[in-house]
Amino acid sequence: MINRLKKLSPQFKKILKVSSTVANSYGFKIYLVGGVVRDLLLEGGIFDLDIVVEGDAIKFAKELSRKLGAEFQKHHVFGTATVCFDGYKIDFATARTEKYTHWGALPKVKPATLTQDLLRRDFTINAMAISLNKDDYGKLIDLFDGLGDLKKGLIRVLHPNSFLDDPTRILRAIRFEQRFCFKIEKETSVLMKDALAESIFRRISPHRLRDEIVLILKEPKPYRYIKRIKEIVGFSFVDKRIRLNKERLKFFLKVERTALRYQKKFKKHKTPQVWLIYLAGILIGLPRARIRKVFGDFAFKKGERAIVLSIKEGIKEIKKLSKRKKPHIIYRILEPYSYESILFFYAYYSNKTLRSNIEYFLDKLVKVQLEVKGRDLKKLGFRPLVLYNKILQKLLYVKLDNNLRGKREEIKQAKLIFKKLS
Repeated sequence: MINRLKKLSPQFKKILKVSSTVANSYGFKIYLVGGVVRDLLLEGGIFDLDIVVEGDAIKFAKELSRKLGAEFQKHHVFGTATVCFDGYKIDFATARTEKYTHWGALPKVKPATLTQDLLRRDFTINAMAISLNKDDYGKLIDLFDGLGDLKKGLIRVLHPNSFLDDPTRILRAIRFEQRFCFKIEKETSVLMKDALAESIFRRISPHRLRDEIVLILKEPKPYRYIKRIKEIVGFSFVDKRIRLNKERLKFFLKVERTALRYQKKFKKHKTPQVWLIYLAGILIGLPRARIRKVFGDFAFKKGERAIVLSIKEGIKEIKKLSKRKKPHIIYRILEPYSYESILFFYAYYSNKTLRSNIEYFLDKLVKVQLEVKGRDLKKLGFRPLVLYNKILQKLLYVKLDNNLRGKREEIKQAKLIFKKLS
């Protein structure tokens, strides 16, 4: 594994070497664990590090941050700490064991050995460690044949009660299965079905399910993930009325193509939260009241709720763009909506004129602004002041339709508009 560690970025290599020195001075044992080990073995990209400490993780991380001159944050309740160095994040946790008082409960934790810490993890491929200690630096510690499952492409739990202890692992199993094009191991699949037969999702907070849903929808090309959830779990744990038929599943493929087209053609525009478009696609068949309930139960953010509800409420209004419209009408219809909403509408409708109008808005209209401001109208002596908003709005529409150039042309048109209004 030393050769794999050598492939890390210079910043990461420095962090690991200094960590090893600090651990040796304190008499602690430290290990690189979890997803980072899996990804190193798969030769994938590494963005964050997770390090387990047999000892006081907070004390260790504080000293490391001092030596690196890095930012340090501690979390006493969990016995964890985070060090941010040169744009990278390193999470430190005291090795711990977990005990679940009942199915779906948050575990009670206490300090433990590395072996006990690895045993509490979700899948064998995430239960490997790499020693960062001076005497065996770079040694792979694989107690549950995670490397074997990695080579076979299998998702396997570590013990029979895994899904009962933490039902979110069901969604996580699907996420890893689809991300790596693996298979869920046969016995693990049986255990998953047994847990679902116990309606296990009802036993945990919807907030925890929300976090897993968001992670899935943020994966590249989540169509496969959504389809797999439908096959194995269904979406009744979100709302019993959700039905994803073939047409709705095809919609998610259209979202993928739409997002890719947007990213290529409109690079200077705001980067949308594409995962919200997929979420809207899952919820769009529900009545408004049910969508609001889902957002309340799962505690999505206010802005996220606003975007999805605006899609639900605007989906019929957007059909007006199925016919050719003047630029200012296209602008008036689309301007109130977020980029996420607009991309949803583009994917949802196949009408060529509607799509052409949306592309025209994104290409030509969305960035158009007036050079004339209210203070300019005041200098011109326009009265009363209450007319200003109406004048500026009509002026913007004239500019959109007639491609006005420069402040002089805008002022000329503002005078004409003012005469008509007064």
